[in-house]
Amino acid sequence: MRKNRWLWMMALSVVMSLLLGMTAFAATWRTGVSPNEARWWYDNEDGTYARDGWYWLDGNRDGVAECYYFDRDGWMAAGTATPDGYEVNENGAWIQDGAVMIQAVETQTPVEPEGNGNELVVYFSRTGTTERAAQRIGELTGAAVVEIEAAQPYSGSYDATLARAERELDSNARPAVTTTIENMEQYDILYVGYPIWYGTAPMPVFTFLESYDLSGKTIVPFCTSGSSGVGPSVADIRQSCPDSTVLDGRRVNDTGSIEGWLSSLGL
Repeated sequence: MRKNRWLWMMALSVVMSLLLGMTAFAATWRTGVSPNEARWWYDNEDGTYARDGWYWLDGNRDGVAECYYFDRDGWMAAGTATPDGYEVNENGAWIQDGAVMIQAVETQTPVEPEGNGNELVVYFSRTGTTERAAQRIGELTGAAVVEIEAAQPYSGSYDATLARAERELDSNARPAVTTTIENMEQYDILYVGYPIWYGTAPMPVFTFLESYDLSGKTIVPFCTSGSSGVGPSVADIRQSCPDSTVLDGRRVNDTGSIEGWLSSLGL
């Protein structure tokens, strides 16, 4: 069920009162009190609420999330352009060319990789280019290979993906990921791959890296891109992982160059 239908139902006073009285949900939509009774906010029901930015929310728990903008006071924008120039419809959902942007909601699944024991390849890939490089590194090193998957997958639309990527970068977002490594402590070397989006790694890569204590580990970045180099993304990874040894990394559009590069690392 789309949230626009759900909001329509909630506009009915009886249904709205029932929903606001439910405690089984971890979070819920609510309306303000006079003079804000026509305005919406999102209660996380842990003493916090959505505010000052964009949020992917599955308010009716149907497994599909829409994206909403909230101002500094926590009020949802509706039927307008947001301060960063995107459009939201009358129900508050982000739209592109009149279509509501939606994402499937997934839950985290712990992964126990199988490989050579102390090396791990993790990668984020939308089109498969970075995935091919990651698989090649796995073949050459014997390391396990694991994909970093966003909880709300990126749209198949190139323009929609760019718009979301730019918004996440501008807000320094940390989008949720479903990939979790059950035994991260056993790995000494992490090869971390990603496409370059707006000069750096996609934000889910930073979500993943910052989810673990990577102190003392060696991180080897590798990227794919049309023209941008790996350098700025490496600097960002070093900032996210200050207690790790982060190597300079390499752009590996040509998988044939990977073997020579790995040999030069001396790992």
